[in-house]
Amino acid sequence: MAYYSPVDFLTDEPFLEGMRRLRRGELSLEWMDAKTERVRCTPSDPRRGLTYSDIDVGSYATEHIPEVVRHQRTMAPRGAELPPGLPDMGYLVNRKSEVWADNVLTLYEEAKARQWNAATDIDWTTLPEHAMPVDFEKAFCQVCTFLSEVEMIATDLPAKWIPLINHDFVELKSLLCMQVVDEARHTEVFRKRALAGGVGLLRASAYAEHALKGILEADTYSHASVFMHLLGEGFILSTFRNGESIAATPVDKRIFRLVMQDEARHVTYGMMHLRYFLRQNPGRAEEIHLMLDEAETLMVGALGAPELAEPLVVLAGKGFGRENVQRGLELTTFFQLKAIEEYFRRLERAGLQGRRERSKFTRMLQLLA
Repeated sequence: MAYYSPVDFLTDEPFLEGMRRLRRGELSLEWMDAKTERVRCTPSDPRRGLTYSDIDVGSYATEHIPEVVRHQRTMAPRGAELPPGLPDMGYLVNRKSEVWADNVLTLYEEAKARQWNAATDIDWTTLPEHAMPVDFEKAFCQVCTFLSEVEMIATDLPAKWIPLINHDFVELKSLLCMQVVDEARHTEVFRKRALAGGVGLLRASAYAEHALKGILEADTYSHASVFMHLLGEGFILSTFRNGESIAATPVDKRIFRLVMQDEARHVTYGMMHLRYFLRQNPGRAEEIHLMLDEAETLMVGALGAPELAEPLVVLAGKGFGRENVQRGLELTTFFQLKAIEEYFRRLERAGLQGRRERSKFTRMLQLLA
C-alpha cells in the first residue's frame, strides 16, 4: 500500500537542518511562544474531579466554536496555535448545528461516571440452570437475539460519523466514542444472556434490519441522529422498560436496569441535538419531517416484527394459552402506546411541531386502540 505525503522529510532540507541542530543540543524553543491563551482550571467540585465544563473557559470554550468551522480541518486541539503546513483531514461535518447539543459536556461526564462491566457487574452465577421453562426461556432468548441485532447499529452509526466530524467538536466526538462503548456492551450483555440460559440465539429479523439499514444510510448526521437517537433508541428504551417489568429473574431485571441508564442518555442527547439544530435552522423542520415520514415506516416494521412482538407477548402474558396471549397482548399494546406517546412528546420538547398529525404512528395508534 502506498502512503501519500506532500513532503519527503528525509529530503526536506529545513527539517533535516532542524534535526542536525537538535542533535547538537541547539533547541529552538519556538513552541514556547505559541500565541494562545494561558489559563489555570480547577475542579468546581472536587468529588467529580476536573470536568470538561471546568475547562470550558476563555478562548477554549465551546461557545466560541463558530457555526461553520472554515480553517481548522486538522487534528489540532481547539485553541492551539495552527502553524502553516497542517494537512487537511477532509472533515465533512463542519457546521456546529449539525452535531451539537447544549448538554454535550455534562452527558460525557455522566457517561464516564456510569460505566459498568457486562462480565462482572452482573452476578451470572445466580442465573439458575433452568431459569424458566424452556419455552419461556426461548421467548426471552429471542428478545435477546433481537436486541443483540439492533444494538450494534448504535455502535456502527457513531463510528461511521466520528471520522467525518470536525475535530473542533472534540467534546461531541468524545461523547459519541462513549456511546460506541455503551452499545458494544449492550450487544455483549444480551448475547451473553442468550448463551448463559441454556438456549442460545434464535432468529434474526429482516424487518428490523431494513430499519437498521435506513439508519446507517441516512444522508446527514442530523438525520441519522434523529432516526437513531429519537426514533430507534427511543423505542428501544421503552422496550427495555417493558423487559424490566416482565423479567422473570433478578439477573434479567438488573440487565435491563443497567442498559436503560445508557439508553436514556443517548435519547437525551438526540432530543437536545434536534432542539439545537432547529433553533439554528428553523427553516429546516420540514426536512426532518420528510425524513421521519420514511423512517417511521421502517420502524413500524421493526416494532411489529414477529421476532420481537411475539416473544414479548408470550413473556408479558406468561404463557401460550388463549387467556395468556390475550393478557400479553394487552400489556404489550399498553407499552407500545406509551412508547409512541413518549416519542411524540420528545419531538415536541425538541421543537418539532405537528408530527402527530402526519405520523405513521398515528395510524398505528388507531389500529392498536
